[in-house]
Amino acid sequence: MFKQLRLWANILLVIGAAIILAITTLTLVSIHNLKLVSHNAEEAELRQFVAMVQTRIADEVRVAQALTALVANMPEIQTRFAAGDRDWLIEQLHPAFLVLERDFDAVQFQFHTPPATSFLRLHLLEKFGDDLTSIRQSVVDTNTLRAAHHGLEFGVAGLGARAVTPVFENGRHLGSVEFGMSFGQGFFDEFKADYGVEAALYLFPDGQLETFASTHPDQPMLSPEVLKAAFAGQSSMAELVVGGLPVAVYAEVVHDYSGTPLGVVEVAIDRSPYVAALNQTTMQAAIIGLLVALFSIGIALVTAQAITRRIGQLTDEINRVANGDLSGGSVIDGRDELAQLAHVIEEMRGHLNELVAGVASNASSVHAASREIARAVDGQAATSSEMSASVAEITSTMEELSASSTQIAEYSESVVSIAERTHEDTRHGSEAMQLLVDKMQRIGQDNQSALNEILTLGTRSKEISKIMEIIDTVADQTKLIAFNAALEASSAGEAGKRFGVVAGEIRRLADSVSESTNEITAKVSEIQESISRLVISSEKGSAGIQQGIKDSTRTAEILEALVEAASETSSSAQQISLSTQQQRTASNQVVVALREIVTASAETAQAVRQISQIARDMNALSDTLKDRMSQFVLTRADASSDTPPTPASHA
Repeated sequence: MFKQLRLWANILLVIGAAIILAITTLTLVSIHNLKLVSHNAEEAELRQFVAMVQTRIADEVRVAQALTALVANMPEIQTRFAAGDRDWLIEQLHPAFLVLERDFDAVQFQFHTPPATSFLRLHLLEKFGDDLTSIRQSVVDTNTLRAAHHGLEFGVAGLGARAVTPVFENGRHLGSVEFGMSFGQGFFDEFKADYGVEAALYLFPDGQLETFASTHPDQPMLSPEVLKAAFAGQSSMAELVVGGLPVAVYAEVVHDYSGTPLGVVEVAIDRSPYVAALNQTTMQAAIIGLLVALFSIGIALVTAQAITRRIGQLTDEINRVANGDLSGGSVIDGRDELAQLAHVIEEMRGHLNELVAGVASNASSVHAASREIARAVDGQAATSSEMSASVAEITSTMEELSASSTQIAEYSESVVSIAERTHEDTRHGSEAMQLLVDKMQRIGQDNQSALNEILTLGTRSKEISKIMEIIDTVADQTKLIAFNAALEASSAGEAGKRFGVVAGEIRRLADSVSESTNEITAKVSEIQESISRLVISSEKGSAGIQQGIKDSTRTAEILEALVEAASETSSSAQQISLSTQQQRTASNQVVVALREIVTASAETAQAVRQISQIARDMNALSDTLKDRMSQFVLTRADASSDTPPTPASHA
């Protein structure tokens, strides 16, 4: 939008918007501050009225306190009270109470004996002797602490402004005397009549809102929640509209004689004067702001038009320079930014004048030099083309060499793979042969152990043969003894028959032993022959095993030598493969470099051709430049002798 407007319109629009924004902001802030001041003034006035309510209550209490202090310190009354002379007290004090009741709104005048027993009610003569302990805590506190208490308190007659003072006689505590002043709807009606302010007192027995006295008989102006918050100590103010009339309402807690929250005082004032003053001030601020805005916009319009006139002069000078007139021009007076810009334009005109003069003088030299450059570039282009063809042939040869190197590298990689597999196979064979040698050695050791056991067994069998010979000899001796025993038994007759039977049995046992020993001897002989054959076979097997160990050891040594040879072969093949790969890499790098040279040569040839074209273009441009330089006006004499210059083209 700003690009479509004239500069003076943009300046006027921006300045006007800034002025309106500033005035609007200032007006709104001022109105807000005025509302805040009005609110604070209303709150201060309301606080003052609440304080006046509290002061009036205190005045009532002070009157009662003064009366109790007067009565409690009269010696005659102290003496009669100590004597319990109720009649004398009635006779002397009841007329005075009637005067106080009529002229000063006194509603209670009574005496108590400790702790809180009614001794005499001058406002109710027929009632006395009742215990007030449960309903008159101020009387209990006064007689217990023996100190005066005064303030608001509930009693049998309701809430009142009371004062209780202890009574002494010669330092002996007798009881207390109390005065109660009128406190109720009349108190608040009188307050409204004196100050024109709505006032009310709300109590909260058992937490429920209850109106004690109010000058506006409708519901409380503030909500029950706000009044409960005020009862808890949070004073509150609100601006309301009641019956079409704007009012300001304030609530504050009221305490009894002991400082305990008793209720909430609510006061309300008519805030119409504050609203009227605020509306009048708002209207005045709006009118003044409008006038200031119009005046400021007028000044801004005049300033913007003056600036645009000077900018128009600068525009004319710049157009003259753009049309080729570089001779001296008019200068804008002043020390502001526009004057500085005009001075800079004048310096630019001088520099352009010198530059055009220098360019005109050097245009011919540039034209000749451009022709020489074109001829040299044409020769360079031919040389570059020849060099590009030679490099292309070298590149083709190197590509063939690179292909051969690639094949050699691939073959060498195959050789390396085969050598590595051979090395791995021989290594595995060597390891298997080494395992075979170890097993053969263990077999030889086991065979030698078995041979030793067989020899030991042969030795044990020979020892068994010797034992069997001994057993056979014993059997022969036993048979001989049995024979002799049988002879002896036969010679003994009938007495030796039993002994002969025993001798026969022993002989048969000896024959059995001889037969068994012969069988065992035959078996032992067979075992010895088997052991002999086993020994011979074991010795032959041990010799074969030893020969096998020697042969497998030699085979393992041969395989180890093969492993070493295969390892050397694999290392050599890897070296050959590495060398061929390096050769292939080098060939590829040479081919890449030659390709880059070919590309660079082609690009150089192309660049040379472009330079040649540029040189021809420079030649044409130098001709055009000479023609154009003749169009500039460098002095006033040129401007008067020539025709007006035409605008410079941008070809």
